[in-house]
Amino acid sequence: MRVSTRVVLLLALLASLLSFAKFNHCAQTGWQSPDQYVHACYSDIPALYGERGLDKGVWAYSSGADSVEYPVIQGAIMWITAKVIPHGINNYFYTSALLLALLFIFISFITFKMKPEFGYLLPLAPAAVASLYINWDLWAIAMMMLAIYWFDRKAEVASAVALGIAISTKFLPIFLLIPIAIIFFRQERISKFVKYAAVAVATFALINLPVALTTPEGWWRFYDLNLNRGSDWGSLWYALSNLGLNLTHQ
Repeated sequence: MRVSTRVVLLLALLASLLSFAKFNHCAQTGWQSPDQYVHACYSDIPALYGERGLDKGVWAYSSGADSVEYPVIQGAIMWITAKVIPHGINNYFYTSALLLALLFIFISFITFKMKPEFGYLLPLAPAAVASLYINWDLWAIAMMMLAIYWFDRKAEVASAVALGIAISTKFLPIFLLIPIAIIFFRQERISKFVKYAAVAVATFALINLPVALTTPEGWWRFYDLNLNRGSDWGSLWYALSNLGLNLTHQ
């Protein structure tokens, strides 16, 4: 089903507002437990504002084991947001939520530009509405979608740069290299893939090296946490472990 650009943007705006209404309940009640779990409005955004010292202006990676558990760009966004807004947990959440809503609208638009017939699916997805403001991951998704968009438009260098930025924001987009490699190999353009991967890695290195060299323990925390992480909430493995089927190493 094809819809117009205006319809997609309006659907994305509506989804953003519906999601905000859900999360705003917790903002109005002080992010209290168990209320935030009963009403399914828990968010990492207010939780980490105080727990990681962002409310005190502490640099996201200077606290060693208490540094933010996110890659460099995401950590920088968390820190900058805290620095520029008036102090307060809800000010921090509302500002972050506004930026995430704009990103969601942008992602919906990019999806529509690539596949107009599927443009309405993202803003209508219940999972998107339910989890829009749970953390900062839309920053990475936005850059990953740009990487896909530019790759689709044969702007391969721009795509590789966007992918390097996306990986520096959340590590998951690195898996995009797999389908990209398959496409290049099927087209017998192996040298082009090597160039693409090199540009993405170089972009990642340029962004990460300054932080890795100046605050190595804080920078490494995200990678160490995920390398040694057991099954967690929202995971199929966690559900199975609660049923007595412990299939993970922890």
